[in-house]
Amino acid sequence: MIFKPLHIVSALLIAASCAVADDVKPGDAAPALTFTKLLQAPAGTKVDWPSLHGKVVVLEFWATWCAPCVAEIPILNALVSSLDGAKVQFVSVDDEDPEIVEAFLKKKPISGWLGIDNSGTLFDHYGVSARPTTVVIDPDGRVVSTTVRPEQLKRDQLLALAEGKKVVLGGDVDPKVEAQLKTAISEAMTAETRGTGDLSNALFEISLTQGDPVTEGKELNSHAMMLGPGRMDITDATIASLLSFGAGVPSTRIHKSGDLPTARYNLHVNAPNAAEKQLTQAIELAIASGAHVHIEHHTDTEDAYVLTAAVEANSHFTESSAGGGAFYNSKTQTLHCLNAAPDDVASALEEALHIPVVNETGLSGKVMMNLKIAPKDPASANAAIKALGLKLDAAKRPIETVILSPGPENTSH
Repeated sequence: MIFKPLHIVSALLIAASCAVADDVKPGDAAPALTFTKLLQAPAGTKVDWPSLHGKVVVLEFWATWCAPCVAEIPILNALVSSLDGAKVQFVSVDDEDPEIVEAFLKKKPISGWLGIDNSGTLFDHYGVSARPTTVVIDPDGRVVSTTVRPEQLKRDQLLALAEGKKVVLGGDVDPKVEAQLKTAISEAMTAETRGTGDLSNALFEISLTQGDPVTEGKELNSHAMMLGPGRMDITDATIASLLSFGAGVPSTRIHKSGDLPTARYNLHVNAPNAAEKQLTQAIELAIASGAHVHIEHHTDTEDAYVLTAAVEANSHFTESSAGGGAFYNSKTQTLHCLNAAPDDVASALEEALHIPVVNETGLSGKVMMNLKIAPKDPASANAAIKALGLKLDAAKRPIETVILSPGPENTSH
């Protein structure tokens, strides 16, 4: 078996950041709003929780380069136009330069306010590690939800929340809206991929370079940016993270033997026409050669969970040509499915449970949903994925693992 490189849409900015503040959970007081610039708000508008008291506030963490973020703009705009701004305030939060955002708005208008957070402080304080992320705040300034998606939000729910009622946000997505969203993601992804065509004239390009030096007391931020099939940039990552994000090896299947290099590395891949098998092998060769480690594959029968599907799962997994992916955020205990195939869902469940998960659903479609799952808790996982018509059962299966050990230049250290 050859692991597949992660073909995740650029929306999944997977940030392994140790500098993130305490995670925001429903019921918590919303962290302070620290915008460096506010766009499309009335002159003199003050944006803090005392000034916004009495309003429901929907924070949408996004970016101009994020395909699903761009695809969701019409959904958010429709919600804004259907609601009284005195009761519900939408704020799109971005950390890019204001000039980039303002140029984007001329081509694709966004309703509501736009808050620029150049420092990234707001992203850290809200524990946002992937975009798009939606956070809903009640009229008293307390977090109601960190997992509901714009396409799940209902006008009546937000109005009831504004009136002080207890509301469970979210629910089923209108099939027409879901179809429109997937089409929009595909179009945004195509436009984005076309825009990255001038990154390099190389037909096949992989490079591994040293990341920032490891300094005691200083935490490094590791980022994995997937720009479509065969295109990725991973920065300041450990060897294991390079294998996981770059070569698609689940972290649960990476075993370490001996003293491995502690350095961090940057991996750049630009090979959109490469076959998956050859690309995975090339990435592993780059990691092994550049970081001086041995990478050995082994297959043994091990304890695992088998992911199966009931008939109703077909209504959730619909055909789509757009890219996508899934990942588990252990900080927020959320499994994010963004146009995710069953294999993607199985891999994300594996990250949550810390035990191999094998996809035997037989499904071919893709799904969009956020699921709350407690770590290492199969019962919690089963309760969550039931909404998708899925089920996990304990079993034994042949599982491929990767053993990392020091290479020749590291064995003497």
